[in-house]
Amino acid sequence: MLEEYIANLQKKDKTSKTVISYRNDILIFLEDLHIRPDGFVTATDVRKWIHGLLHPQEGKPLAITTINRRLNALRSFYSWAVKHKKLQHNPMVEIKNIKSADEDSEKIMWLTEEEFEDLLNRVRKTPVKSRGVDPEEKYCRDRAIIYLLTYAGLRVDELSNVKLTDLDMELRRIRIVGKGRKIRTVPMSNTLWQELYDWLMFRAEMSNRKPHVEESSYVFYSQRSPQFTVRGIQAMIESYSLPKKKLTPHMFRHTFCKWMLKATNNDIEKVRRLAGHSNISTTAKYLRDSYSDLADAVEAMPKF
Repeated sequence: MLEEYIANLQKKDKTSKTVISYRNDILIFLEDLHIRPDGFVTATDVRKWIHGLLHPQEGKPLAITTINRRLNALRSFYSWAVKHKKLQHNPMVEIKNIKSADEDSEKIMWLTEEEFEDLLNRVRKTPVKSRGVDPEEKYCRDRAIIYLLTYAGLRVDELSNVKLTDLDMELRRIRIVGKGRKIRTVPMSNTLWQELYDWLMFRAEMSNRKPHVEESSYVFYSQRSPQFTVRGIQAMIESYSLPKKKLTPHMFRHTFCKWMLKATNNDIEKVRRLAGHSNISTTAKYLRDSYSDLADAVEAMPKF
């Protein structure tokens, strides 16, 4: 039965490396459980097998990436076996890949205060590469965008769609149309208000010189378009990346959530409402400390 499955993989134009990897991973599983390919296996059997790989009686535990690769091979094999009526039961239906303790938090990257200050300096000093672009205009616009992403926690599409009428400079608040057309209102801090005020004053000057700016209803425009597109914003942000740290617009939203939790003494509900999260569990992810936070905590222990 196993060889029939392998032949099926080869018909699907799987690379020889993939076919060999799947075959070896499945054979290891069958040998560990001392069963034939058509032997009956339960989800409990699989879970015990996984536990043995993570907590072996001898030697080092298997890498999580290797275990997950083997699980994927087993999912494919048992799914094929049930589909072709070789087996009646698929033990892999309830089995999920393993996550490392730090995996979720590692996906959430934010800027430290030092990194944010360094970024502002790069925005100021980075030369304009495109011909015909006003360096002062680009600097003012890019700086305002970075502040709005960081101090209001906007998603990149939300920022692209912010209109002049969404900014209430008198009451110091921003109307944001989020996911599912849900509307939320975010207060402007004094810092953000000043940055947006400066940009709006500069924008008003540009509207007297550029027709597409005068006609635009959006807060941010591009060199030729009345609206700065999502892809344009992404490319602009990425252009300020460092060799070892790629910047994305969503990283500033992460930064907003992280900084706001600190400012509110970990008031998750306030941050959830400000960020527009529909589920508070999404906000709770930002409570996890970064690796550098953990390292600093360990270093702060008493020294003898």
